[in-house]
Amino acid sequence: MTVHATRLGLVEVLPQQRWTCSQPLAGLEDLREFVLLHVASQGPFLWLQSLEVAELAFVVCDAACFGLRYLAAGDFDPGALLAPPCVMVILPRAPGEVLRVHSQAPLLFDVGQARLRQQVFEAEQVQGDGNWVGPSACAAVNPAWAERIISVQPLRAGA
Repeated sequence: MTVHATRLGLVEVLPQQRWTCSQPLAGLEDLREFVLLHVASQGPFLWLQSLEVAELAFVVCDAACFGLRYLAAGDFDPGALLAPPCVMVILPRAPGEVLRVHSQAPLLFDVGQARLRQQVFEAEQVQGDGNWVGPSACAAVNPAWAERIISVQPLRAGA
């Protein structure tokens, strides 16, 4: 399937690269299908691109890049998903502003089931302050997780 991502152009999506929300994302109850896109020049940041609305994409990143860890709770076992918890990144509006993240509501990706969900954690279940510490803080990428991420080239100006 070919998808038009407004920020990145046409993207070829294999069936095994699609993610389905097991529970709708807050405020986006009608959207269930997404893909993860990676632009090499953007480091550890990924785009969570809607397959239903081409104009809708979020920047996400491994929570460890922001010094965050989540304690096991309920049905969340950090080691069982094969993917790191990812936080939605709030991009700065002005030069000099720092990156901020939604630290208490990471996205959890179940690689085996190709499902994602957003889980809200209580403050005491979150370790770290959510400040950028860099990609060196991230764990090694699991090959099963990497296979579900689509590498793309950014659109050129005027393209």
